[in-house]
Amino acid sequence: MNLRDSSIEYLAYAFLSLAVLNTLSGMFLSDLNLWKVLKLREAIHRTERFIEIEREKNTHLKRVYGKLKKDPEFFKKKLVREYLLMFREGEKVVPLPKELWYKQRP
Repeated sequence: MNLRDSSIEYLAYAFLSLAVLNTLSGMFLSDLNLWKVLKLREAIHRTERFIEIEREKNTHLKRVYGKLKKDPEFFKKKLVREYLLMFREGEKVVPLPKELWYKQRP
C-alpha cells in the first residue's frame, strides 16, 4: 500500500465521518429535531382523539335534536319538570335511581 492509496482511504473515512456527524447533528440540533418530531406526533395523536370525542358529542346532539324535533311538547314538559322543578298540582314526584335515568325504550 503506497502513500496515495492510504491518503485516499483516509479521505474517504473523513468524508464518511463528516456525513455521520452531519446526520447526527441534524437529528438533535436542527430546528426540526427528533425530540420535536416526537412531540408533534404526540400532539397529533391528542388532536385526533379530541376530534373523535367531539364527533361523538356531535352525533349525540344530533340524536337529541332529532328527538326534540319529533316531540317538542315532551321536551318542554321535561325541561319544566326537571330543571325548573315545577309540577302540576296534585302530582307526586318519585325519584328514580341514576341507573334508570334516560334508559332507551325497546
